[in-house]
Amino acid sequence: MRIATPMGHYDESYSGTFADYVHDNTRPERDSAIRCGYGASSLVLEWLKAKEVLTQVEMWGTEVGNRSMFTRLADGTSELSGGILRVQKKRLSKLDYIVPLWPFKVGFTYVSERESSSNMFVMPFTGATWIACAVITVILALAQRATAMAPSEKEGAFVAVLATWLQQDASAVPEGASGRLTFMVLSVCSMLVYAYYTSAIVSALMSAGGGGPTSLRALADSRYSLASEDYDWIRYHMFDVFKPDWPEMEYLKRKKLQSMTNFYMGTEAGMQLVKEGTIAYHAEYNHVYPLMKILSDDQVCKLQYVHTVPPVMTWLITTRRGQWTDVLRTGGGWLLETGLGKRMVSRWQVKPPPCRAALLAERVSYGDVAPLIILTAVGFIAAIALLLLERSVFKWRMKVKPIGSDDAQEEDMID
Repeated sequence: MRIATPMGHYDESYSGTFADYVHDNTRPERDSAIRCGYGASSLVLEWLKAKEVLTQVEMWGTEVGNRSMFTRLADGTSELSGGILRVQKKRLSKLDYIVPLWPFKVGFTYVSERESSSNMFVMPFTGATWIACAVITVILALAQRATAMAPSEKEGAFVAVLATWLQQDASAVPEGASGRLTFMVLSVCSMLVYAYYTSAIVSALMSAGGGGPTSLRALADSRYSLASEDYDWIRYHMFDVFKPDWPEMEYLKRKKLQSMTNFYMGTEAGMQLVKEGTIAYHAEYNHVYPLMKILSDDQVCKLQYVHTVPPVMTWLITTRRGQWTDVLRTGGGWLLETGLGKRMVSRWQVKPPPCRAALLAERVSYGDVAPLIILTAVGFIAAIALLLLERSVFKWRMKVKPIGSDDAQEEDMID
């Protein structure tokens, strides 16, 4: 039985035959789906005690000519596929699907940066919570003023409450028992609110994660350039053909691809540009996962994906209503029942690198604290202006009061 197997990235640079290539697992980032599909088909034929003939074809799912795995199986010149295909309505009339095998997903990969949030410091609490805190502040300030025994306590009641809320030292500690009790309630309340706030802002930073486009349309409007792995099915099913039933893809191609010259490139070069943060690289994810070792831990945690083919199970295929279809399906069932199919997938499938900083909060950027810096600067300028105003009023009062008045004498003594 002939196993039609796409060449994929096999070329003269590989020091061996194509049969050696499909068995070689030293580089799992190259044609892993083909190697898994061929290995599973080879096991099925071994179980059937059939003689295996490896048929090398140039392309994968192209329906033009006689150089692809699809056309070889559709016209009956091969009996079993060495690659995998998705179930599509247009293929059901030409092919029979034998056994589900390979979890397939394709899309753009890029390193994102979290956008600064000017309201980061108000995010931990809702608007109603902030209003409640303001009401409590006013109530406690009035209570502190009502229970004050000394004039200095009355004058510093609001400042003492505000300083306690902000976990700062307040010198205006009440002298009376009722005032001290009110101050204790204020201290406990401010401690709890501060604890809730600090934990909530850490949660907000952790959930912020990496920003960036999450759809093809958003990616088209973003700052990222695009590049893609070079496969015939990527060319003839996505980027090199008109897809009227896929408007987001057409929008992406109009916005980005018309001005690009080096769109197709190898996975190593593509991931190097992903590392630089300038490009979103399109490939089957299993091909780029092993190459993510060049990224730093921080970059791994900021990786984002935009799917063109969402996660889907792909199948081994055979000729439509061929004489061996039922037998091959029985072999596919044996492959799943014995666990050999799952073991074949685990041999070739690569897991994404873990984010080691997943339990750490996102770092605060300058844009997050910019409003507070501006507020601090405005407060500093206002304090200087108030100081100048106070000195001006003082000098004016000195000029308008008689020299021999008691107030003037007291002010002279103070000076």
